Amino acid sequence: MDKALLEKALKMSPNERVVFAELILASIDHEEDEIRELWLSEVKERMKAVNDGKAKLLDFEKLYNED
Repeated sequence: MDKALLEKALKMSPNERVVFAELILASIDHEEDEIRELWLSEVKERMKAVNDGKAKLLDFEKLYNED
């Protein structure tokens, strides 16, 4: 395992780690290739929307801890 990659990933915000994990899981999921490619495309589009300021990520920790 690449420890430098893990350390870099752990420095990401919780929301960024979720997106990163989704990309990794989608790459190994046993879905049909077409479905996997569509999912990867969707995740990348969502990441771009956030980076371009067109979408906002929710703070998972804040949502999780709300009563």
